[in-house]
Amino acid sequence: MAGSGDLDAAGGKDPLSSVALDPYSGEQLYRQLYRSLRNAILTGAWDEGEIIPSENELRDRFAIARTTVRNAMALLVREGLVRQERGKGTMVSHRPVSHSVWNFGSFTDLARASGQRPVTRVIEHRIEDGVLVLVRARGLGGLGQVEWLNLDTSWLPLDQYPGIDGYDFAAQSLYAVLRSKYGRHPARSELLLTVIPPTDQLRDVFGQMPDPSGYLCATGDVLDPGGNRVERTSIVYSPKVEMKFATRWGHGTAEPAA
Repeated sequence: MAGSGDLDAAGGKDPLSSVALDPYSGEQLYRQLYRSLRNAILTGAWDEGEIIPSENELRDRFAIARTTVRNAMALLVREGLVRQERGKGTMVSHRPVSHSVWNFGSFTDLARASGQRPVTRVIEHRIEDGVLVLVRARGLGGLGQVEWLNLDTSWLPLDQYPGIDGYDFAAQSLYAVLRSKYGRHPARSELLLTVIPPTDQLRDVFGQMPDPSGYLCATGDVLDPGGNRVERTSIVYSPKVEMKFATRWGHGTAEPAA
């Protein structure tokens, strides 16, 4: 079942024009609808305070039960992405802010773009409950030495990526393999930043230095343009890495107070 047309009733771009709900998928319909609406909101398809399609509109458009729509809406409300007001409808309550974390992305692509030589050391490469668990130290090489900058852990389901456990990711870029061999294109990430305590493994990777009180760790999902998970990841950064954030406020949001 798919949405119809590329334009909405007002002649503007329809954020749901490419959405298709699959009743034969193993994922419940309300979860599919929730994920599609969530992705549209997070990518700025609707502005803060804008009314999204009503329950009746979504029910008729996708030929699904009203309870299916309500269950999807309940998840969006619980997550704080929309609010429902009597007499007005359901409106976006998520201010569209996009974050670009410098030093995050395809490590290989970033290093080469800056004219540096990326180096990878595979620390773990094991299968666990049908999932490839890949742990890699990532660094930059020069003058016969490597400065290790982060420790990456990737979880990659074998049913989604058959044969991926046969690649040598000390020599090949994971994202290059995902793009070229599996047609998966990482587009954005949703990460939780925390601080984790020092461990023997982190000391071994990052070398002997005064122990910091903790290491910055980014954990979450890397998503494709449709909002589907490409990989689950955890990245621990060396204390030598400087994290810089660039923030772009969405159209129509208030100017920051002076």
